Amino acid sequence: MTFKIEVRPSGHQFPSEEQSSVLHAGLNAGVNLDHNCANGSCGECRARLVSGELAQLRHHDFRISEAEREQGHFLMCCQRALSDLVIETHESDRAEDIPEQHIAAKIGRIESLQADVIQFSVRTPRSKGLHFLAGQGVSLHFDGMRPKHLPIASCPCDPINLRFHLRRREDDPFSELLFERLKKGREVVVSGPLGDFTLDEASERPIVFVAWESGFAPVASLIDHVIQKNPDLQIHLYWLSAIPQGHYLSNYCRAWRDALDDFHYHSIDLQPAGGDTFESVFRHIAEQHVPLNDWDMYLALPAAEQYRACSLLCDAGLPPEQLNLALLQHE
Repeated sequence: MTFKIEVRPSGHQFPSEEQSSVLHAGLNAGVNLDHNCANGSCGECRARLVSGELAQLRHHDFRISEAEREQGHFLMCCQRALSDLVIETHESDRAEDIPEQHIAAKIGRIESLQADVIQFSVRTPRSKGLHFLAGQGVSLHFDGMRPKHLPIASCPCDPINLRFHLRRREDDPFSELLFERLKKGREVVVSGPLGDFTLDEASERPIVFVAWESGFAPVASLIDHVIQKNPDLQIHLYWLSAIPQGHYLSNYCRAWRDALDDFHYHSIDLQPAGGDTFESVFRHIAEQHVPLNDWDMYLALPAAEQYRACSLLCDAGLPPEQLNLALLQHE
């Protein structure tokens, strides 16, 4: 059976299958419920039951006092719904709501997407997943190396397995480590989350995403989150590349397009790799999405390109408060 869960005070609602924990049902629906370990150890996902019936899904080590139990407090990661529920808990919808975390983790799967692009995962302990918002990043700390800030490419619904994309860079020790010497199981410290390239959770406007080469990583995280929240929302993704074969996960984008009724994917090769110019692309975007004040726009661009993009879009009528920017490093 599927039950409806309403969260107060936000009013957000999400479905929950009978065998799913309340926490995972919410995260899988794109609701930013507070949590950390997701296995009953930390107590960060504590909520209060206002109405409805729960059943315990698993044992938890975190202690809830008898007085708190009488008031309806429970751990969302360890309880499942037996009926429609109304619960009271906190949601983290802004970057400043998320506390800084430092987690000892290990490298998981390493996958070559192209000759010069890899996707790798970092696996945190089951007792301490990373709490983050879609679009944010972290610093990765390997022994003997300077920390590296990378955007997270995966969805906050899985705080244990974090995905990252990296393009090979000449004369970059971090790039050399990951492409030539990194092995599964190597220890790494994850610090974060970092950045405020996050979704405006209150907006119901359709969205334009623009990604530049491996700036696709934070955009992919945001798109996965948006799809979980509202699979019927109109989304346009423009993926720009000024180098050959810069769209290293086009199959992933086409899968979104094939699965969703109103998802539109535009793969664009800029000069010198293709015939389009930066200005012509953004003029086209402005013309295709009139009036611009009906749209939210999320741009993951290098610093050198951000001012041009902002000027072109705002001059065409996009309100600045509906423009969200991610600064890319070394793109």
